[in-house]
Amino acid sequence: MISLRSLLSAILWCFLLTGNSTAQSFLFVSPNTREHMTDEFAWASLDSFEQNNFLAVADYLTTRLCAKPRVQSAEGMDGSDTENSSLITGCSSTKARYVGELLGRYTHQKWILVFDPDASSKERLLIATFSSDHPADVAKELRQAGLNAGTIVFLEKTVRFYLWRKNASQDAEVRAYVESHHGVLEEIAGKGTFIGSDHRSQAQGIFDQRIRAYEQAHHQSFSRLLWTKQLHDLKRAATH
Repeated sequence: MISLRSLLSAILWCFLLTGNSTAQSFLFVSPNTREHMTDEFAWASLDSFEQNNFLAVADYLTTRLCAKPRVQSAEGMDGSDTENSSLITGCSSTKARYVGELLGRYTHQKWILVFDPDASSKERLLIATFSSDHPADVAKELRQAGLNAGTIVFLEKTVRFYLWRKNASQDAEVRAYVESHHGVLEEIAGKGTFIGSDHRSQAQGIFDQRIRAYEQAHHQSFSRLLWTKQLHDLKRAATH
């Protein structure tokens, strides 16, 4: 009989192979603008209209711009704070940036994060896959294990934790957590890039500038739709 660990490893390995073969980037972007959200509030926000509309808008943009897009609801961890967020895959580096900048502008974000696979880079995206009977408690458990930043994606009882690292400073904590949960740890070499600013108004200006440059170069414009009723009324079913 195939063990759960082996099955998860095979599934994740196929996912990574598919992603790398199309040179996909990993885009992390949140619709949240509130400060100091608790784990409980962030979990509840995954079923909010804000989150559902954001995911629907991301679906709308990526299906028109990317080859094999996948938009997943997620929680983002940053220190003691947690927020509703997303992981978007299946886009090339250029398209991922454009989509991220559009979504960052749409939801008035300070930052978006794009991770581009690159075998020559020393940076890595760690992906921990494990099972949990209590997914709402995963953020708290990760912090208790010394991991207080990253993105959590929930697939029923399967959880994936994404952590971008420039060095090996937290490798031991990640491996210990994965082993304690009988999970699987994979890593992708690449380069992470933050786009935006700590000042929200400046970030919006940066997004605007980069969006204009992309649209002038590629002769297409989705930015004109950002504040239309068409996008603001979009809905997507809850994902957890």
